Amino acid sequence: MTRRLLALAALAALVLALPAALRADGRRAHPCHARLPHGPALPAPIVMRTACGSFHVATDGRVSRLPRHWLVRHSGGTGRRFEATLNVHRNRAGRYFLLEHGRLLWRSHALYPNDGGSIGFGPGEFAFASYCRGVYLTDLRGAERLVVRGRGLYPYDFTDAGDLIVVASRTIVIVSRQGRTLRRFHFRARNGLAFDARSDTLFFVTRRGRLAVVRGTQLRLARRIRIDGALSAQNGLLVFGGAHSITVSRRDGSVVARAAWESRSLGADSGVSVEPGGRAFAFRLSDARPGARSATATIYLLRRGASRATPLYRHHLGPSGCAVGANLSWHGRFLLYSSTDGHQAVVDTATGGVTDLSRLATLLPRLSVAEHASPAWTSDLGS
Repeated sequence: MTRRLLALAALAALVLALPAALRADGRRAHPCHARLPHGPALPAPIVMRTACGSFHVATDGRVSRLPRHWLVRHSGGTGRRFEATLNVHRNRAGRYFLLEHGRLLWRSHALYPNDGGSIGFGPGEFAFASYCRGVYLTDLRGAERLVVRGRGLYPYDFTDAGDLIVVASRTIVIVSRQGRTLRRFHFRARNGLAFDARSDTLFFVTRRGRLAVVRGTQLRLARRIRIDGALSAQNGLLVFGGAHSITVSRRDGSVVARAAWESRSLGADSGVSVEPGGRAFAFRLSDARPGARSATATIYLLRRGASRATPLYRHHLGPSGCAVGANLSWHGRFLLYSSTDGHQAVVDTATGGVTDLSRLATLLPRLSVAEHASPAWTSDLGS
């Protein structure tokens, strides 16, 4: 009798669940129409994106669906856009189209089939690369012009004056709005280069090892650099991310913090995220490799003036496929952490407290169980 009652109860539960899984015509409901879950309490709102759309998570954990195309209007998209609200499309024939609020603003005069490269937006300008031909520039009123000829070039960024920064393997070319080459610089490839948009300043290390600072077309040489690692500029500081070290310096090259590790199996695979006030620096070390079934990752915190980093949060990694890495972003003292294996969390750098977001990410409407949601602080996406 008891077994029969249990069977009837299970059947009743299944019948009640069917309307949520099936449409009125008996077909399975689209996964994007699934019920929204409830998340954990957060220190600040975040936005999580899947193939089904963008979702706002409030500080009390309430999840709401954002309007279609909300993310397009509130994110930077492909690089800086200088207040422009442009979307880029490229058809199969290889023609570029720029749309503004759904209306065609500009299209390329020539075709670039199977030859698409990186793009860049300037103040009233658009640049794109053709791998075999070079970099093209337009003022959006006329046809594109080939301004730097060569293979493997790409438009890196624009200055506030509208000059285009073009980069090759070891050469930087500054091009005016009119398409004229203003300056050429050679840099040390293992350090790369960085452009600080807030101060409109370009940084690189010369082949003789001097830190170079460029504003406009004016070059100033700072101190000699004996630091390994690729260069980036964040919040008024320079970061050198090496194979087994992290070094943070001022804009003149003087060191403010440094950390190193001896293990050859560990690598920094998230870059370095600089706290907005420049007082702390977060990065991840892991032994993950493409194709590995499992690994371990640790988030470290490096304080200004320190020579050792403190472990903040450690966890096991699941399969990451061919992509291995993570993203870290600050909001006050909190870090939003997102790993390529799907692990997501908010970490309190003051207390070490962790709010796991991984379960919420798996419960959001998505097209595939293998899909990972992409989180971001709402404040980072603009109003």
